[in-house]
Amino acid sequence: MVFAAPGEALARAEELLGADPSPLHASVAHQVIGIWQRDFGDTRRALAHLRRARDLAARAESAEREADVLATLGVALVHAGRTRAGLAAFERGVARGSGHTRARVLYRRAYVWWVLGRHGEALEDVRRAIPVLRQVDDVIWTARALTLRATVHLAQGSVERANADFTAAEALWDTTGQEHDKADAVESRGLAAFRAGDVPAALRLLDEAAERYAKLGTPTFMLTIRRCEVLMAAGLATEALAEADGAIAVLDGIGGQSTRKAELLLVAARAARLADEPRTALARAAVAVRLFAGQRRTWYETHARLVLIEARAATGRGSGRLVADAAAVAERLAAFGAPAAPEASLLAGRIALDLGWTADAERHLAVAARSRHGGPPLARMTGWAAQALRARAAGSPRGVLEACRRGLDVLDDHRMTLGASELRARATAQGAELAALAQRASLVSGGPRRLLGWSERWRATVLSAPPTRPPADPVLLTAMTAFRELAARAEETRSDGGRPAPALEREQRRLEREIRSRTRHMRGEAPGDGDRFDVARLLRRLGDEVRLVELAVLDGRVHVLLCGQGRVRRFEAGLLAEAEAEAEHVQAGLRRLAHPGAEARLPLVEAAGARLQHLLLGPAAAHLGSGPVVVVPPGRLHRVPWALLPALRDRVLSVSPSASSWLRAGDTAPPPGGRQVLVRGPGLASGGAEVSELSDRYTGRRTPEGAATGTPPPGTPAGTRHVPPHDEGERGEPAGPAGAGGDATRVPPAAGAGGGESARREREVAGRTGGGRPGPVAVAGGGAAARGATVVLEGDDARVPRVLQELDGAALAHIAAHGTFRADSPLFSSLRMADGPLIVHDFERLDRSPYRIILPCCDTARFASVGADELLGLVTALLPLGTAGVVACTAPVNDAAVVPLMLALHKGLDAGLSLAEALRDARAALPGDAVHQATGWAFSAFGAA
Repeated sequence: MVFAAPGEALARAEELLGADPSPLHASVAHQVIGIWQRDFGDTRRALAHLRRARDLAARAESAEREADVLATLGVALVHAGRTRAGLAAFERGVARGSGHTRARVLYRRAYVWWVLGRHGEALEDVRRAIPVLRQVDDVIWTARALTLRATVHLAQGSVERANADFTAAEALWDTTGQEHDKADAVESRGLAAFRAGDVPAALRLLDEAAERYAKLGTPTFMLTIRRCEVLMAAGLATEALAEADGAIAVLDGIGGQSTRKAELLLVAARAARLADEPRTALARAAVAVRLFAGQRRTWYETHARLVLIEARAATGRGSGRLVADAAAVAERLAAFGAPAAPEASLLAGRIALDLGWTADAERHLAVAARSRHGGPPLARMTGWAAQALRARAAGSPRGVLEACRRGLDVLDDHRMTLGASELRARATAQGAELAALAQRASLVSGGPRRLLGWSERWRATVLSAPPTRPPADPVLLTAMTAFRELAARAEETRSDGGRPAPALEREQRRLEREIRSRTRHMRGEAPGDGDRFDVARLLRRLGDEVRLVELAVLDGRVHVLLCGQGRVRRFEAGLLAEAEAEAEHVQAGLRRLAHPGAEARLPLVEAAGARLQHLLLGPAAAHLGSGPVVVVPPGRLHRVPWALLPALRDRVLSVSPSASSWLRAGDTAPPPGGRQVLVRGPGLASGGAEVSELSDRYTGRRTPEGAATGTPPPGTPAGTRHVPPHDEGERGEPAGPAGAGGDATRVPPAAGAGGGESARREREVAGRTGGGRPGPVAVAGGGAAARGATVVLEGDDARVPRVLQELDGAALAHIAAHGTFRADSPLFSSLRMADGPLIVHDFERLDRSPYRIILPCCDTARFASVGADELLGLVTALLPLGTAGVVACTAPVNDAAVVPLMLALHKGLDAGLSLAEALRDARAALPGDAVHQATGWAFSAFGAA
């Protein structure tokens, strides 16, 4: 009962002890309390109860009872770090027990051997135990022994054997009421799925196990360790580090098992290393090594030493001693049959190469390269990375490129098994070294065309295929609805000048975790991307007039690949770090210019734009011609306002995450019907004034002569200045109003921006349109394409389900709403609707996102740069779903100045222009003051529509 219903077992054992039981029965009660404390509480208390149980069994003169208690005590001693005493207890237990009891003792000793990493001894003991347990029809202990044997097989890389044992154990568990063991079986199947390379299935099974454990109220430290392993394989190292550190704190708080603490420290060290926190990795790994050594757990100690060496190498401590240490670790891991052995050989070879020890490097890399032909995807990638380094050391660029191609193909296949776009993006980090090696080799041997091909090979790959549609999962849909309602309540509380209740914030975070977790369970549907980038096709599409500028970063320097007129040319520009710093200065300048009275900063911002041009384009700026330009920046430069650069300022300019993405956008056909959707979210600082004007235009009504375009919020007394609250940061605090009506950093109308006539017309239009009823079909004049019905959604009609329904398959969507960018969780970036946030996860449910989308909201073009060179955010979520073009904003902008820009933009679209053409003309039509100029520079056109 102590595992099936631990709380009840503990209570009944304590009740029994209070009834003056016999020594035999008291021994059982103390053993139950000891097991509970060992697994769920304080190890010191566990040892006290188990020693008492042993002594009482001896008084009762029951050898079988004493043998059983000695086995439980042996496990507790080993978990407490007292390995020698624990193994001695098992020796006495094996000697005292016989038959069925002895088989149970052998099973538990096999478990201890597994904890110690001594897999051969574990298999031997469990081999001796299983036939006896089966013979006496002990279903529970037979299932436990099969589960343990499967786990040992997994540690040795024998996935098929493990699956056979897991299947047999699960069939037995179905006949019992052992809920804890059933949860453990689900957890074990999750581990098997992970070892087989199925990350979504592993996450789903581990989450299911966590739900089962939660119903029992039992701690889940082993589950945390396994979940962290899977998170790291999915590219979520920072999340894994936080989970591991949190579990360590809980374990310390209850005085839990020393063995589990060491394992958690090891997984935390690995996560810190992958999260590029080598000093944290050093600290965690050093403590783990000491604990494992004291516990006589050589298998684990060797793995911790590997992480320690990797962290030292990452801090620049390469030396001959480090090569020797890595080689020694590789030998020990190989002797254990550990799957991590090639990783250690690769590390030794890499350090030796950096020291110029080519012969030693070749020896170690050759060993690591053997893993490229078998095993799970990440092990094969390790092998191909070793092969690429061997080829580089041998002076064979062709060999480097072939190894990199094969390794990235493996990662492609692995990545496409992931359904969630977040996981696909983060998983690319595992190919960053191969991509960099290939780019360097192509620069040496193949010229600009080959460098362009390899730059595209690993750039914005998440956009190469639509994400898997979220399943019709009622739990997921319920969680998203509840999250939206809570977020709306929190925003209402903030608007009233308060802070949401802590309970409300905790529930919001819990729902976020549930949504994130369930979307990660999705398995990818698409095969590996067979549509490889073709330089010749790109050049044909560009023709003689258009130039595509792709920026590649090699060893910290920007290389400009200028494509057009049938050729690719390469120019060297500045250092990436300097360009990033300058871009941040520009962002700060634009933010200040959004407020009236900052005109004196305009020359400073323009000068910063000239410096940015020098750093990012270098001599290529003089070879752009006079036609349209497409800029393809690396992920770390996503916040550059490209229209500010002097050479691009007056051009038809568009931005794309990759050349491949631009080609796909150009191939996207507009949907039939030409439906326009205008959405106005609640609480906008200027009332979303342009939506009223556009509603008049698209439904055939005319704007009165001389009507002003800007407006204060409806109901604001004449002469009142409405200043929205300031931005509260990047980590998810609502940023206040956005859109053509601002976010938290949007500011009141600038001088000369317009009057208040629009507010009256806005209320009239809201009444005429019915807040969501489609307007009449109108055909625009002046050579524009025919337009379909126009739908205006505002007030209570601007609710997420209705907005998504209308957006699906629309030709054009203009969404004026509060915007929030979540740097900590980009797929929870949102636009605020009447019933709460419309998040990126919602957009991914669309069958087809609108062909063109205009987002007049602050920071809607902000992204999180993750993986090798991936971007997560609102715009990049839309591009694979059928959107061919987006206009969005990379910086805070002036509330009122957005309105004339948006009206001029739509005027250009009405005349048949592309988004980039219309945005260029709209900027030119703005007044020449600093506020309007800064507003125009802050917007970019993405895609090719």
